[in-house]
Amino acid sequence: MTGTREETRSTPAVPPPAHEGRRTATDRHRSKDARLAYALVTPGVLYLLLVFCSIILLLLSYSFRTERTSRLFAPFDLGTWTRLLDDPYTADVLWTTLRVGATVAVLAVLIAYPIAWCLLRVRRWWLSGLLMFAVFSPILISVVVRSYGWMLLLAPHGLLHGPLGGWLYHEPGVILALVHVELPFAIVPLLGSLRSLPEGVLEAAADLGASPWRRLRSILLPLTMPGVIASLQLVFALTVSAFATPSLLGGGRVAVLAQSVYQNIQQLQWPLAAAQALVLLGVALVVLATFNRLGRLADVRHRAPAGGRREVGV
Repeated sequence: MTGTREETRSTPAVPPPAHEGRRTATDRHRSKDARLAYALVTPGVLYLLLVFCSIILLLLSYSFRTERTSRLFAPFDLGTWTRLLDDPYTADVLWTTLRVGATVAVLAVLIAYPIAWCLLRVRRWWLSGLLMFAVFSPILISVVVRSYGWMLLLAPHGLLHGPLGGWLYHEPGVILALVHVELPFAIVPLLGSLRSLPEGVLEAAADLGASPWRRLRSILLPLTMPGVIASLQLVFALTVSAFATPSLLGGGRVAVLAQSVYQNIQQLQWPLAAAQALVLLGVALVVLATFNRLGRLADVRHRAPAGGRREVGV
């Protein structure tokens, strides 16, 4: 027994493997980089939260009153919300806003997907740069100018009045102009998603006998679904809050909630405008959260049962 204890005490300690020391140093560097990233992001996030929360509190303060006053504190009253929720016109305007937003989002993504795919397939750098400029240059032009341009095209003597006659000052004309306005914003998330595709995965599927439609349905769309969901969310959020294009192309016949908020502000109906703005914000957040949930469900559906890797079948 004594000899065993002496042998145990005299056994030299085994040094840890060299890779464990390198791993510890790498973890320290990553932790330091993470702390630096949080330190750089925190001021901007705090500023945005302060501004956003201040605006929301101000809108809440104005919505819970009925008198026309610019005072920050006024008698609490639910009359504005009662009138808003019982107003059929507001419900109709809200439905029009959501319908136009959803239609524009879907059409913009359907058009943006093949455009983004073609932009990444172009091999010549000068042609790729030229196409990129052609796609994103409309962002440099004011949305009011672009809306006036569509008014001239759809006017009785415009170039598109023949095939698209009657679209001006109606919902199809508003949707057409909004798709053109929001198209560059739909392309950006899709470009990032398509760039992250595994190298050669489509070529491998083609070698295994998958048809183009099978590759699109079973490989390309599942792998790029995060980009599709991000494009839908971005375009929908921008469309439901659009004001200039529906006002100009709608001609007062296509009423959206953002336009109604502006009209109430002009008429000094600040409580009603604040309540409508909060309704628009709440509905938009619910729709965006629904898109996000659908994206997660689609992502889980295409994961393998073990290992957390996506299941791509041909």
